[in-house]
Amino acid sequence: MRLARAMRRKAERSAAVGELQAVKSYAKAKKAVRHATMHEIVMQAAVRRQAVVEIMATIVVAMHRSYGWGMDRLLRLRKKMRVQMECLKGRYVKLEEMEKILKNELDWEFCIEEKDTWETYRKVEYRAARVMSVVFLVALRDEFGFGEKRADRAYHELTDIWTAINAGSLSIEDMWREHDAVGKNARASLAL
Repeated sequence: MRLARAMRRKAERSAAVGELQAVKSYAKAKKAVRHATMHEIVMQAAVRRQAVVEIMATIVVAMHRSYGWGMDRLLRLRKKMRVQMECLKGRYVKLEEMEKILKNELDWEFCIEEKDTWETYRKVEYRAARVMSVVFLVALRDEFGFGEKRADRAYHELTDIWTAINAGSLSIEDMWREHDAVGKNARASLAL
């Protein structure tokens, strides 16, 4: 009986030491994961913010090129898109529901191609482009009553700009210069 008790006590002590080591290594791992996760979250937010800014500027250029829109209509579009984004952020509506609305009302389907081999920042950029595309088309439909043909024309111009940027025939800087010139033309005519 004494031998069994001694063996049990020895096993309890070694388990306690093992548990203490396990707790310490768990805490260390958890801290490392928390740090990596925070870094990743900050990186994703920065990538998402940059993608949204560039896409929004491209939308302004595309609408000015395809329909000659000035600042008033562009600001109305931006305001409507902001409302749509707030609905997504507030989880009043899901992205898939908005895509379904576009399919029903505009007969529009998106080709979704996320790949597991993409790096994290690429997945974040793709998601931002997908969200902005849906929000853009829904805002055009809601605010300006765009039908299938007009929405297709606007979206085609948008994709042409991004294709030119990706091909290297148009630089981001040139696109930003064109973006900045959109409001100046209207302001210059008001000054005269």
